[in-house]
Amino acid sequence: MGIQFIFIILFVVSILTTLTVQGIKYILDTSNKNYSSNILAVIVSAVLSVFIVFLYCLYNNIQITTQIIIETAVLVYLSFLVATNGYDKVIQTIKQIKSFKDGGNNG
Repeated sequence: MGIQFIFIILFVVSILTTLTVQGIKYILDTSNKNYSSNILAVIVSAVLSVFIVFLYCLYNNIQITTQIIIETAVLVYLSFLVATNGYDKVIQTIKQIKSFKDGGNNG
């Protein structure tokens, strides 16, 4: 999977994670249940990420490899961060890390 495709999937999974978590929180709040928003976001992010990557591999007849498993784990983590911190902040951080690795100084 290319980096542009990963950003697109990250954006989609993050939106779905945010909306799903908000829906579940509403249901839990109306039921007066105790929960942790962050743990809920991690679970939803993991389920959606794995499901979407699985569908992508199935649709494109791609064999699941170690690289795809690692990319999925990174997708779970980043989509959790996006759902809790915002897409712009996570993308800014990724670009700063890439710039640092390339030898640039983005401050």
